[in-house]
Amino acid sequence: MLPEGCFWGRSITASSGSTNPAMKKDYGPFTPGFQHIPYGDAGALEKALKENPNICAFFAEPIQGEAGVVVPPDGYLAAISKICKDNNVLLMMDEI
Repeated sequence: MLPEGCFWGRSITASSGSTNPAMKKDYGPFTPGFQHIPYGDAGALEKALKENPNICAFFAEPIQGEAGVVVPPDGYLAAISKICKDNNVLLMMDEI
């Protein structure tokens, strides 16, 4: 599962998780199975995990930076950490 607006590079799998249409133009085939939620919305993560018990990981960027600097709301990182731990979901953070 990924937040909308994420960027992890231009590999097939990284592009598969992107919500940017430009990342998918004239490229593929893509890796299936990615689900997206709004960035900064811990409640959306909690809801998605309750609806789908087969989610194994949540990939998150503490600060999104491909199209500017997008900082999450206060408490978001702590909240997603707790939600992932409570649901036995691996939280993977990407920050350079």
